[in-house]
Amino acid sequence: MKEYTITRAEGDVPLGEAVDGTPWENARPFRIDEFSWYEGGPKPLTTGRACYDDEAIYLQFFVEDDDISADVTTLNGPTFEDSSVEFFADPTPEQDSMYFNFEPNCCGQFKVAWQEAGWQERGLERDLISPELASRISIETSVSGPTTTGRREDSWWLTAAIPFDVLSELTGYNISPTAGTEWRGNFYRSGVASDSQKATWNPIEKPEPEYHSPEYFGRLRFD
Repeated sequence: MKEYTITRAEGDVPLGEAVDGTPWENARPFRIDEFSWYEGGPKPLTTGRACYDDEAIYLQFFVEDDDISADVTTLNGPTFEDSSVEFFADPTPEQDSMYFNFEPNCCGQFKVAWQEAGWQERGLERDLISPELASRISIETSVSGPTTTGRREDSWWLTAAIPFDVLSELTGYNISPTAGTEWRGNFYRSGVASDSQKATWNPIEKPEPEYHSPEYFGRLRFD
């Protein structure tokens, strides 16, 4: 199981690509470079950082991508089919098997849901974020416009601020991590050409891609 330390930010965290001279500089990088279903072709690298303060968890991704495209424009739509990244986390690993997923595409449209492990197999419902709560999540990306296709660039970046009070309202738990708090989670790359290019931070030992696999979450520790 991999471990990642989420650094406490000193000062305001800017939502942009800048790292030097910002709180992102002190955040430990992570690499989404486990290609568990690789059979051939390129291995596009995604890297990122995470940090937090009293208000929110902040995520920053840099994505290698030679086919940047997105057409989902609705909240909680299938953004995983677009050029996208994903963050899944269980904020209460000692209490239950519930987890949330945050799935933004390269244009900044996203899905957020709260569900129990095994919800698909057991036919359980999951709670999707409401428009009101979603409006309090902030995202900036290098891709302009609500949709995009055929861009000549070979990379994009995305940063996000997810307030803890939004997660608290979505989950029904008081989510306010401090130094020593431990979550379980994983980071993913989606919307790629084939299963060979699907990548994760913590490896998933399943014969076919299945990102909803909390049993393969890594350890996330708040500094």
